[in-house]
Amino acid sequence: MGKLNSRKASVSLVIIGMIGLSLAGCSSKNEAGGASSSVPTVSPASTEMAAPAAKKEPVTLKWYSTSGNANLPATKTLLADYKAYSGNTVELETVAGDGDVIYKKIDIDLSTSGTVDVIPLQNPIIHAKYANSGFLLPLNDIYKDTGVDYEKKFGKYLTKFSDKVYMLPTGAGTWAVFYNKKIFDDAKVPYPKGEWTWIQYVETAQKLTDPSKGIYGSSFPDYDNTFYLLAAQRGISGYKADGTSNYDDPAFKESLQWLGDLGNKLKIQPSWLETKAKKIPYDAFMNGKYAMQFTGTWFAFAPIDMKTYPRDWKVGVTQPPVDPNGKNMIGITSGNGINKYSKHPKEAADFVNWLADNQYKYGGSGTPARVDLTKEDTDKIFQEMAAKFPAADGITTEDLKDVFLTPNLGLKPEKITGSIAAEYGKIILQEGESYLVGQKPLDDAIKAIKSRADEAIEKAKTLKN
Repeated sequence: MGKLNSRKASVSLVIIGMIGLSLAGCSSKNEAGGASSSVPTVSPASTEMAAPAAKKEPVTLKWYSTSGNANLPATKTLLADYKAYSGNTVELETVAGDGDVIYKKIDIDLSTSGTVDVIPLQNPIIHAKYANSGFLLPLNDIYKDTGVDYEKKFGKYLTKFSDKVYMLPTGAGTWAVFYNKKIFDDAKVPYPKGEWTWIQYVETAQKLTDPSKGIYGSSFPDYDNTFYLLAAQRGISGYKADGTSNYDDPAFKESLQWLGDLGNKLKIQPSWLETKAKKIPYDAFMNGKYAMQFTGTWFAFAPIDMKTYPRDWKVGVTQPPVDPNGKNMIGITSGNGINKYSKHPKEAADFVNWLADNQYKYGGSGTPARVDLTKEDTDKIFQEMAAKFPAADGITTEDLKDVFLTPNLGLKPEKITGSIAAEYGKIILQEGESYLVGQKPLDDAIKAIKSRADEAIEKAKTLKN
């Protein structure tokens, strides 16, 4: 869901708590390796892996956590419930601070093998980094031996590297379109719903744009992944088979040009130059001057928060448009992996599997990254979520299920990961911006991204060897 920076990360954690993407109700925050606050005691769902109670002796596992998360009542409840289920104890390896600071310590620990068994993987970049660095234990054989069918359980939310599974997901974050019903009503334009394409999105935004009233039909966040959105939805990799940059694939050029046209030519949203010059914030949609906002589902925290964002207009939400050449949304998954050097790999695998089955019940893990939940399970989750929106918005359980679960759409990674994930994103942002603001021709910007990415890839190889 856009930039994996501190702003988005902090807001994402707030929304997870506020809308209660769980059976637990309202929570305040979620950090790596834990759950949300203020939850009732729950009975964990049955898992496919047999409880390790039959093992000769209980073991103690270690799991990384931020200090803020370690003190949440829900985290303590989760750990107590797992001990009651398995007989094994899970101790938190607490890292002072919040957010991504935890990975500075994990980097150091894993580079010297480390003693912590379970590694929280908050986003695809972290997941790919540790998987490609050889820090994580491949889980295929362990789960095959214990009968866990992760393909059936997680479906489109399961990520593999060279056909190896290193993480079982606990939550998923996807994208959506939030819209201002008043602007639609005033323009007598039907609300967007269900499957639609970017062509339809643009046509709708053109009908809603009204310069005389200062109204734009569309709004996009200033995230690097919007520069290659169409390519991402088509599942086109940022790397070639030989490991070099794939940014000379025509889809990346098409995507950047398309994004620029939205503001520079079609003028259905602020141009990139205007966005930067006026410092238009990520939550500008809430000022009532934008008909549609394409962003991550985490943004739902804003229309729920009537105190921070008072409004006299109604909000709607629908699925993201799809590229005409595919039917995929974009998003991320988060979950847990196992230290390659864990002394208790089977027990750690049981805990990771239990978390994947149950963590959403304690709050803070996002939309459950499972495709095997019953209708009763999903209805309960999204009924509680719908109840947190103002009643006047008219957002229903079915609306939210369609948006958050998107059962009719596939899932493609929203970010380019691989060997130079963070640097790749910076290069794309810098060079892509030079085109969007008119400093470089499109072809020159694409060539610069390709060239700089190849240099970074080669440098990363040298350092690794």
